[in-house]
Amino acid sequence: MKNIAIIPAKEHSSRIPKKNFKNFFGKPMIYWSINNAIKSKLFDKVIVLTDSKRIEKIAKKYNAEVPFLRPKRLNRESVGIQDLIRFYIKNSIQKKKPNYICCIFPTAPLIFPSDIIKGYKKIKNKKYQFVFSASNFSHTPLRSFTINEKKEKIDKMLFSKKNFFKGSKMFKKIYHDIGQFYWASPSAWIKKQEIYNNNSAIVKIPHWRAQDIDYKDDWIKVEKIFKTLNKK
Repeated sequence: MKNIAIIPAKEHSSRIPKKNFKNFFGKPMIYWSINNAIKSKLFDKVIVLTDSKRIEKIAKKYNAEVPFLRPKRLNRESVGIQDLIRFYIKNSIQKKKPNYICCIFPTAPLIFPSDIIKGYKKIKNKKYQFVFSASNFSHTPLRSFTINEKKEKIDKMLFSKKNFFKGSKMFKKIYHDIGQFYWASPSAWIKKQEIYNNNSAIVKIPHWRAQDIDYKDDWIKVEKIFKTLNKK
């Protein structure tokens, strides 16, 4: 077995209800992650780990596999992707393990198959423990502050005030994980090694395509970007 894609998808989401299978341009949201994984032509299997019979039905319709419904205890907020993938490896891979496992998030319609392929090319060189998608902040976070929401006034500076007097060119680019995909070997997943370390590499994604979907405004923004990308 060469590679496996794993897409974790719960039925319930707290901020955008049912977002993993909410309609997005005529398809359930999770379809786009499944489809892009398949289009990359890198995976022997595309697995959806879900607690939902509804998502199971959708996943199978679009040629993904659902080996089991994941236990409710794995739905807690404290359970991370490494816990889920470790559970899958220990309970579903009995004999020969795949070379690599790529975790792809279910709400990543702006991911390209080419992004996944770039990640694979880096991880297969065996120089890195993890390879994941990341992007630079469009504005430096070193000028960040919190606000009093009721009064809409600055509450607390998070970094040195000196940063506010520096020109933007004085700051080095700072990158962040954008939660699209993570490549690693089964052994790295099982050992639950730290993803963010000097033995990890990134696939650079332009920040305009690095969009979380946590709130209604995020959804609208991603719809507009997706529509622009797919104009014919």
